[in-house]
Amino acid sequence: MTPRTAAAIPIARPLIGEEEKRQVLDVLNSGALVAGRRVETFERAFADYIGVAHAIATSSGSTALHAAMLALEIGPGDRVITTPFTFAASSTAVIHAGPEPVFADVDPATGNLDPEAAEAILRRGGVRAILVVHLYGLPADMTAFRRLADQYGVLLVEDCAQAHGAAIDGRKVATFGDAAIFSFYPTKNLTTGEGGMVLSPHADVARRARLLVDPRGDEEYVYEVVGFNFRMTEICGAIGLVQLGALDGRNERRRENARRLTSGLAGLRWLTTPVEPAGHHHVYHQYTVRVPRGRDE
Repeated sequence: MTPRTAAAIPIARPLIGEEEKRQVLDVLNSGALVAGRRVETFERAFADYIGVAHAIATSSGSTALHAAMLALEIGPGDRVITTPFTFAASSTAVIHAGPEPVFADVDPATGNLDPEAAEAILRRGGVRAILVVHLYGLPADMTAFRRLADQYGVLLVEDCAQAHGAAIDGRKVATFGDAAIFSFYPTKNLTTGEGGMVLSPHADVARRARLLVDPRGDEEYVYEVVGFNFRMTEICGAIGLVQLGALDGRNERRRENARRLTSGLAGLRWLTTPVEPAGHHHVYHQYTVRVPRGRDE
């Protein structure tokens, strides 16, 4: 008797519905494929959803972070405190912009950057910015990081690549820092196929970011900066608008699934389930457990 092979369960699969497909066909039929009306509408809608004045769509989360660093005028000779426990782009995008990433330890309960560990580095001086990552969809302690940024006179940047719709006491992530970024990679809670977004409350930062993302500027063939081609396509913008409308409902489904998993796994001494500190709205980009005695075993 041949043993049956269990079907693989994908760790992440994008939810693409008929409306997204219809919008993509509309874009293709229009012939206008790059950074047009749909991208602009998506930028405004996403900025309104988060509660930030300015949003600039990009080609990926990595390019969004690269542009944000440069728009904040963080560059060679600067040092940026960040976490070692995240996707590599949180550091590589910083390196591409010129600064040196300086790693601080994480809170073992949440996996997020530890404010006390960051402050120990801040006391030594020479730091230009703190880059906080909201890991797995759980907001970091932004009250503490905002206080540290103000106390030590450094910039605060939020990497929200995994935290679409996450919040603290009703205030969404990406509203605490001088700039923030999102990723819309296929595994995210909101996807555009590929893409990203830079957000900032500061008009000057937003303008610099937009020129870096699309250096064409306001006047044809007049270039103010040595920028990049980090633009989002109209196809991505069209998908993003539909996905944004479904985000809160899908996040709540994730939260319900997480509650069921935590309830079912409770009491296992060899496994630690995710935490959700009081007032923190976790959106469970991933439901990540710890096995303190050894994951491989």
